[in-house]
Amino acid sequence: MVRSPQEGFVNLVAADDGRVLARARPPSLSRDTRLGNLPSCLTFPSGWQFHTDDHDTVDGLVGADRRNLLHRWEAWHSRLVLAMVPIVAGGVLIWRWGLDLLVALAVILTPAGLPETIDDGHVAFIDQVMAVPSALDEGQTERVRLVFQDIVSVAPEPPFGPYTLLFRDIDGLGPNAFALPGGTIIVTDALVRTFPDPNVIAGVLGHEVAHVSEQHGLKRVYRSIGTFLLVALIAGDVGPVVEDMLLEGALLLSLARSRDQELEADRIGIGLAFDAGYDPEALVHLFEHLSVDSDVPSWLSTHPALDERIPAIRRTADRISKTAH
Repeated sequence: MVRSPQEGFVNLVAADDGRVLARARPPSLSRDTRLGNLPSCLTFPSGWQFHTDDHDTVDGLVGADRRNLLHRWEAWHSRLVLAMVPIVAGGVLIWRWGLDLLVALAVILTPAGLPETIDDGHVAFIDQVMAVPSALDEGQTERVRLVFQDIVSVAPEPPFGPYTLLFRDIDGLGPNAFALPGGTIIVTDALVRTFPDPNVIAGVLGHEVAHVSEQHGLKRVYRSIGTFLLVALIAGDVGPVVEDMLLEGALLLSLARSRDQELEADRIGIGLAFDAGYDPEALVHLFEHLSVDSDVPSWLSTHPALDERIPAIRRTADRISKTAH
């Protein structure tokens, strides 16, 4: 309890027995800067502190802190809505057009070794959480490696580390393959067992090599991070739950761009398979299998719908074949 007697002193009084714990004249009291909704704090010369949410009473005892501009700036005013409109509009414009330029710049400035480090971390996580060592026999892996070597021989130079092929048994992922930013390509046992045709394998590997050569994975990472930072810049400091939601939102916002990348990887990968001597239309067999087998997971919502993807593959394969002849 704080009271100001007539002699001009401010007393800090114990609530239980009325003892005076500290006494001082108002000019000697130190008042901490107010922040948001935090309590006001008065510090006596003897070291005692008094905290209260009754800010008006503190103002009456020692006077309002006219120097505290930060607290006044934090106070809500209806005119802030008008200020937020151009900020949000600017953020949307940056996300729609400026973010691509920033992502491209980030890719150019990516330090050597970072993508390979990303790959190492992802592989370690996959091995710890999702995968077990491959159970394929030597003959199965050797056939895939030969196709992989054919694809790499006609592929563009990798932007970072060399193209690297790994095999993993990942339960629940089905016949699948995925590329990491640094050049690592992981093929599941289920893909090799379900599709022994080297033409299909060539189409899949060409697709994943295209992801690496076009730096799709790294661009997607930078774009998702950039979108999250842009939203956080507008929203200000956010709690951990909201942070998780924003991160999920950033990933959702990147899905359309991811689907464009998948179609581009199909187009480039089919060309690589053809240049390596394989059937450019064989990749269709994989997607036809995925479309009828409900037990095999699709390639997630980041990929185009199969009824869009299969005709696109056929058109590309037909165009490549006609051009070659």
